[in-house]
Amino acid sequence: MSQHVGHGRRPRTPGPPVRSIRPFKSSEQYLEAMKEDLAEWLRDLYGLDIDADNFLRVLETGLVLCRHANTVTEAALAFLAEAPERAQKIPMPQAGVFCNGAAQPGTFQARDNISNFIQWCRKEMGIQEVLMFETEDLVLRKNVKSVVLCLLELGRRAWRFGVAAPALVHLEEEIDEELRRDLALPLPQPGPDGAEPRQPLHMPSAILHGQDI
Repeated sequence: MSQHVGHGRRPRTPGPPVRSIRPFKSSEQYLEAMKEDLAEWLRDLYGLDIDADNFLRVLETGLVLCRHANTVTEAALAFLAEAPERAQKIPMPQAGVFCNGAAQPGTFQARDNISNFIQWCRKEMGIQEVLMFETEDLVLRKNVKSVVLCLLELGRRAWRFGVAAPALVHLEEEIDEELRRDLALPLPQPGPDGAEPRQPLHMPSAILHGQDI
């Protein structure tokens, strides 16, 4: 029997991150740093016992993913009520997800929870396919990079309407702003659907397209 999860209070938007930008010798190190950042973000949001080492184990039942989807949806609806004119310009979720709260790792119920989250990301958040993952990417660890990139993109989009974002998202914004100033580039313009184009100027293409992660 499915149940709705994740009706938490609206998270606060954190201040600028204090973490410095660290050099990475490989895309594997960059991926590990992204996992560390996402684990810290989810720990702060939901009080989870999560770090880079157990990151995938905590997510593999889909419970945390569904909880976050519902938190994002609630924040979007609150933003719509507070700032309807601004909300019309931003793609926003209209519905949350249903989740089996008794799901165990590796079970059909866990896969169903993850699949519900994936469909929500596509339908409600409009996340591009290049940044999406499949159920088995998480359950069987087939493509950890895709899981991480999807969560980061979700963090970027949900930040627009008040959901706390991972520290890496804040760093991306700071770096992009500095690069635009240095290169005299214009601010990014919204696309046809109102969404801002979003590949950070500084993100190595290997992270998105490389085969070594």
